[in-house]
Amino acid sequence: MKKILVCLALALLSAGANAQELQWVEASCLNLIGNVFPDTPNPYHRVDTDRFPVEDEWIIKQFHSPSGIAVLFRTDSRRIDVQAFWGFLYEAASTMAISYRGFDLYIRNARGQWEYAGSTATRSVKKMQDPDRMPVMCDMDGTMHDCLLYLPMYSELKSCQIGVEKGARIEALESPFRGKVLFYGSSFTQGVGTSRSGMTYPMQWMRMSGVQAASVATSGRAEMQPFIIPILEAAQADAYVFDVFSNPKAPVIRERLIPFIDRLVAAHPGRPLIFQRTIFRERRRFDTVMEATEAAKAQVVDSLFAEIRKQPKYRDVYLITPTAADRHETSIDGTHPDNWGYTIWARSIEKPLARILKKYGIR
Repeated sequence: MKKILVCLALALLSAGANAQELQWVEASCLNLIGNVFPDTPNPYHRVDTDRFPVEDEWIIKQFHSPSGIAVLFRTDSRRIDVQAFWGFLYEAASTMAISYRGFDLYIRNARGQWEYAGSTATRSVKKMQDPDRMPVMCDMDGTMHDCLLYLPMYSELKSCQIGVEKGARIEALESPFRGKVLFYGSSFTQGVGTSRSGMTYPMQWMRMSGVQAASVATSGRAEMQPFIIPILEAAQADAYVFDVFSNPKAPVIRERLIPFIDRLVAAHPGRPLIFQRTIFRERRRFDTVMEATEAAKAQVVDSLFAEIRKQPKYRDVYLITPTAADRHETSIDGTHPDNWGYTIWARSIEKPLARILKKYGIR
């Protein structure tokens, strides 16, 4: 009942000039998936930073962004708009605005596959207090469609409303995605370099596998720090996938990895903890310092996992190897992949993850 009243109140707040053309529904009143915690006070925040205090302002902003959260709904409207009420708005040079402050729509086709349909982004970063209306799709055929709308990767939403034609149907869509796999990692996992928020490798993997993915990435800060451990302990999922060797240097990995694993094994007994080696950074081919740094990290990871594999208490801990390279042409800046690089990454882990998840009844 409380949720219904909140939805009605938010719908009334959106009344005005736009209401003469469209009817608006708060996205959180439909079906949000990919959320790390389903009970945050702001449903578009990945982590409640009052419950889990963090001192780093950049991490707080990232936790308040809805990266990896998507809305599932059905509608027969011939157009779909989004109306956003922004909090923090991000700016970037290496990632398209559609990804970090926009919306990415997929529609399920006749074969049951999620097919890209349209995307949009705010053009202004100045009028943050005003409702920001953006068209996503126009001139559709008026039949009922299953929709999957990814929310912005780096910007904060105070409210997000989906607009459809007056008289059209819009309703929550039951999730077709099975289970839940939590991804924690660096800017790679966050999706720096993508042109759309649905193109991060966890979100591509979700559409490939049919298993729900949730992202708790902290771009540039995924170093197994003490603050992240209580968050990962409290986050409930069927499996956990980690990209934690990309940001820290070799000494930090050596110091933190085993204590990090021990805490999570205790918190989630019998759940697979799947670690990914860091991908090859294209710039290291000509940057001797980076080459030495990356090689040292890889050596430490391999030596630690050689010991981990010998101990029965770590029987649910795995190490897999992703790749995002294609003829050395998939990097945007020598470090981060482009859309195609992230597609390669998602495909490279699809089979290894499927084999592991199958052992735990996640198919």
